[in-house]
Amino acid sequence: MRRLSFATVARYGAVGVANTLIGYVIIVSALWLGAGDYLANALGYGLGLWFAYLLHRHWTFQVSHRRTLAEVVRFYVSAAISYAANVGFLTLARSAGYVDNPLAQLAAMGVYSLTFLLIVNVWVFTHNDRPAGE
Repeated sequence: MRRLSFATVARYGAVGVANTLIGYVIIVSALWLGAGDYLANALGYGLGLWFAYLLHRHWTFQVSHRRTLAEVVRFYVSAAISYAANVGFLTLARSAGYVDNPLAQLAAMGVYSLTFLLIVNVWVFTHNDRPAGE
């Protein structure tokens, strides 16, 4: 497993904050329009994922080798696994009485973010040509 540097984690956080804000606005808007927890959550993540790959690849993990189909597939599979963790948490929150609750959505986003960071670090962006120190 590649060690995560402070700079990488900081960049991941910055991209994550931007992506989270966009996704959360979409989720809350969808909830306000009556979409319900699961559809609102799917819309928030689905609309943000397309640019997250490029930002994380080029800025967060500073990968400079050519993009491969395998890497893109691993990224999307990682997102799906992280999303499953998110929905699992959201399901637990709903069973605890937090139905259609924006704070439960925010906590579920945190579960997604941590899961995703760990997976992309060890499985998606592992073969790059950055110097070993960063």
